[in-house]
Amino acid sequence: MIQTYADLALARLRSADVNERRVALLELEDNLDLVPVDELLPLLLDGDATVRRLAVQVVEEIGDPVVIPQLVELSVDPERDVATAARHALREFKVPSAVVYLVGGVSHAHPEARGASILALREHRDARAVPALTKAVHDSDPAVRREAVIALAHLRDPDSLPVLREALRDSSEDVRRIAIGAISSFQAETTIGDLLETLDDENWQVRQEAAAALGRFPSNQTIAGLLQLLGDAHWEVLKEALNSLAQLRAPVAEAVLLFTSHSVADVRIATANVLGEAGETDSREALAELLADPDTGVQKAARRALQKLGPLHAVSA
Repeated sequence: MIQTYADLALARLRSADVNERRVALLELEDNLDLVPVDELLPLLLDGDATVRRLAVQVVEEIGDPVVIPQLVELSVDPERDVATAARHALREFKVPSAVVYLVGGVSHAHPEARGASILALREHRDARAVPALTKAVHDSDPAVRREAVIALAHLRDPDSLPVLREALRDSSEDVRRIAIGAISSFQAETTIGDLLETLDDENWQVRQEAAAALGRFPSNQTIAGLLQLLGDAHWEVLKEALNSLAQLRAPVAEAVLLFTSHSVADVRIATANVLGEAGETDSREALAELLADPDTGVQKAARRALQKLGPLHAVSA
């Protein structure tokens, strides 16, 4: 009986010699139609880490989502290279039929496998994932909760807003911060109150995220909340509050003038932007002084702001 090239490839894949299996997998990357994907499943469980990694790469190229449950298992392989390859492969299955397999991975016993499944689901933006992602927002592991919030934000399903609002009070500051960005992406459905309540968060990075998000929501309430942040102990929060006030073109020149002498150049730049957008001509003198600031970025911001205020007349450029 004459053996075909496919028969030879199968024989090498089943060989007891690990080097034979490795070479066979390398050759398969250029001949993906030689063997059915079922023949590769045992190699995903091979005792040799290199064989497992090569098998992951081959099944990724074949693209049959039936292998996803095995890849989810390998996403927590003790060998880092294998786990990394499996997590990458999970994100490459773009076909709609992959969603049901990935949703199954969201309930895996290992938190890193759950997180890898959720990360892959993010690429699909498929409403079938919403129930599993909603449940994952309450996962015991903060990293999984974080991934679930991000994935729901990508889906932009208004039905997920209630659970995202719950995430604003998560015990993890990282989850709370991500939830602010997620909620603010639903601009039509988000209430300013959702964001204002985060301005008093104990974590400054959460407050910083809230300050940035509020710039998308023009209202007197928003301006009042941002003015509250001008007294924040962290300059990063102050800078974001100023940036949002500039974005809103809030008439708050008097409240921010003192920051033209702030020790951090980024804050002085943000202050100049606020003064330019506020359109209050009484700010010209302060802006003119910033033209001599030691930081060139501040100088440029001041010059732009003065241009927005109209003809300089006696103000020197």
